Amino acid sequence: MKGKRIFDRFGFNLPIESKPKHYHATLLESFKEWEFNAKTNDWNNTSTGEALTQYSMPSNLQALLENNIYCKSK
Repeated sequence: MKGKRIFDRFGFNLPIESKPKHYHATLLESFKEWEFNAKTNDWNNTSTGEALTQYSMPSNLQALLENNIYCKSK
């Protein structure tokens, strides 16, 4: 194996930036607080109950999750 490459990296080299980027922080004073609800599979606003995405799970995915992933202990 002498002279053979066994391990080699793959990919590319990123260019070196000459000036570092500076990011400015913004203090938020007005924001909404969200909480995930596993029954509706959506994020709900904690103060208004508003759903974030109004996601409706397809029936075949629901069946897959209920029959294969959500195991109930006896």
